[in-house]
Amino acid sequence: MRSSLSTAAIAAIVIVIVVVAAVGGYLAYVSTRHHVTTTTPTTTTTSVTTPITTTTTTTVTTITFYTWWATTGRVALDHLIPAFEAAYPQYTVQKEIIPGAGGTNARYAIMGMIIAGRPPDLFQSLLGANMLSYAEAAPQGVKAFLNLTPALKSMGFLNPSVVSLPIIEAAAYNGTTLNAPVSVHSGFVLYINMKVLRQYNLPLPTNMSTLIYDTVQLAEHGVTPWMVPGADGGYDQEQLWFAIFLSLGGPRLLDEVLYGTVNFSSPTFWSVFNETNRLFLNFTSYNYPAWRSMTWSQGIADVALGKAVFEVDVDSATNYLYDFDNITVYPATEPYISWPNVTVVAEPFPGTQDYFVVVSDAVAIPVSPYQEAALTFMKYWLSYSGQQAWTRWKAVTYYLNGTDWYNTPQQWWMYQHLVNLSRTAPQNFVIDPLSLFADTDETIYSGLLALQSTGPSYLQGWTSMFENAMHEECEEWLTGAKMGLGYLGLPGEPFGGYVPPWVNPSTFTFTSNYTCLS
Repeated sequence: MRSSLSTAAIAAIVIVIVVVAAVGGYLAYVSTRHHVTTTTPTTTTTSVTTPITTTTTTTVTTITFYTWWATTGRVALDHLIPAFEAAYPQYTVQKEIIPGAGGTNARYAIMGMIIAGRPPDLFQSLLGANMLSYAEAAPQGVKAFLNLTPALKSMGFLNPSVVSLPIIEAAAYNGTTLNAPVSVHSGFVLYINMKVLRQYNLPLPTNMSTLIYDTVQLAEHGVTPWMVPGADGGYDQEQLWFAIFLSLGGPRLLDEVLYGTVNFSSPTFWSVFNETNRLFLNFTSYNYPAWRSMTWSQGIADVALGKAVFEVDVDSATNYLYDFDNITVYPATEPYISWPNVTVVAEPFPGTQDYFVVVSDAVAIPVSPYQEAALTFMKYWLSYSGQQAWTRWKAVTYYLNGTDWYNTPQQWWMYQHLVNLSRTAPQNFVIDPLSLFADTDETIYSGLLALQSTGPSYLQGWTSMFENAMHEECEEWLTGAKMGLGYLGLPGEPFGGYVPPWVNPSTFTFTSNYTCLS
């Protein structure tokens, strides 16, 4: 059985550790600057005319938080952290930012620190298999991290009348919670320049056939239809490809991708896979000419300018446009699509309107002398007041009694979508592939980027990479299962209603005779 980290991944970790050490001295910082003691002089006046000066010592604990939030998350943290420090003056929070879309750089740097036995006090992660990458890499395994289930239970987070239970299920592995959700994003969101569509009298693409029609019509008018940037290493390609895949195949097929249990003998799977490839290559053939040198944030800014019309992204693009370009994103519904001053609208990718694609920001707390300070910060972050300070600027909250405190109408629409599906169709929640195991996700990133760059001649290579990635994903889940972490969900309540084949659906215990398909 393969370990959680491939040779290439370990090499990447080593390289990143060297770079991080050279640039920022991160490890030294973690070990030497947790506690800052400040001395505050005070004056006490007695009946004597001469004042007596006394000195008191206040200890302030610094919590080091590793994150990849360099844009919208940084803005949101700049609102959250002062609110926390005002409520808890005995703590300060120090951000260590390692940029990269979807955490492509940060997760390997953090993993390297964990392997070296020098973990951060607190670090950003994603819900889903992604967090298991750290547990399987840690020398102490799952014991290297706090189990946050008791903290969530004490805050009422296991009560489906308080929060969106699918989000909590996505954070747990058979009831063990290694990272806690701090907000909820949706993946596979289609951003649209509505002004350009109105200019050419084109319909809003609420289904796949209309999206194809609009693409062709825009191109015939000399307008670039698509923005699928290439400088994020494959992040943008993954968003588009799997949005098509979900639209064509539905949530169960995406669940099988999450666990690496895809049935390669199924004609249904291959039909969806091949049609996804065809549409992916079709849409990317109409891509923005300078796509290779652009990141998602540069791309969405150009969509807002009308240089391209469509971009698929995680809905963090909504906050980015508001924070950095002073552009408000509206839901692609009436009355907004008829307002002449509305430029950018957003909707679930055509065919995925009945699903919620979870990209949930989360934080994990390694076992360390500073875990109680980190836990205090986490609890404030998850609290209702912490959520209001944070999600106003990023994503949406999971509280079911939230109000419209958001900066944009699109955030409020997405929050309502989350609440409605939580109550009526929890089986329609799926995990964005950003939350695959780290090395599996890197394989898919590179494969899809190569497919877009090379075209149809690379289909065989991409297919082989996908099959290998699924085998790796399955093997790593089996490793997690042997640690008692065999599926996403609470005991007896699997996320999305999907039970992987190595879990007994009656007892929810590990079945050791399962073999991953090769």
